[in-house]
Amino acid sequence: MPTDENLRTRGCIIVSACCFCLNTDESSYHLFLQCPFAKELWTWLGGKLNCVIECASTLSLLSCIPTRCSSQIVDLFLVAVIHTIHTIRLSRNSIRFSSNAANVQSAKVKIHSLVVMLSKASVGKYLHTDSTLLDSFTMPAHYRTCGGLFQDSRGSFLGAFVGNIGAASVFHSEVLAFILAMEHAAHHGWRNVWLESDSSSAILIFSNPSLVPLLLRNRWYNACSLGIQIIASHIFREGNCCADR
Repeated sequence: MPTDENLRTRGCIIVSACCFCLNTDESSYHLFLQCPFAKELWTWLGGKLNCVIECASTLSLLSCIPTRCSSQIVDLFLVAVIHTIHTIRLSRNSIRFSSNAANVQSAKVKIHSLVVMLSKASVGKYLHTDSTLLDSFTMPAHYRTCGGLFQDSRGSFLGAFVGNIGAASVFHSEVLAFILAMEHAAHHGWRNVWLESDSSSAILIFSNPSLVPLLLRNRWYNACSLGIQIIASHIFREGNCCADR
């Protein structure tokens, strides 16, 4: 970005002052991280995200992303940080080129609307523990789905299924997909089934049924009593793209 600092390094001789506070030279570090205008936005955003945003450097801004969270929350944090930086830049340019006064409240509204709009494009998945953060931005939850497809021994397509299962872990959805596949196979009279999944941990339930989530255990044992001969194996994600689609 052509801040006064960067323009000077390219040989431009200019008198520099921060457009927001007028208390120091304009540099990228001051403009986006240390200026009172920027700090107020980062403090507000930290309150919305229920965290403390470190403003020591650009990289430290991303340290606010929780280490253990759903992929939808990761997308939310990234969008929020990126568009706060973007809004600071637009506010600075509005002062510099249009002589419009900076308004912190207007900047907050802009950031909020951008986060909500762009986070809707996220393909990340939701966990029930995410509800508080999503509610702070009035964002809809992205629930998890599971599904699969059936092929015969020659690879011909026989059918497929998919379902929205709400808030659930990846492991839960993979196990439920196995159960649904067994139920569908029994319904169609297919007695010899080879199940493939890109979740190696889910495959383990066939050798250790105690790993089946408690909420699915009765349905699991019912599916196992349908008289289907099962072979289960792991398939790499690249080979599972048809089922994913």
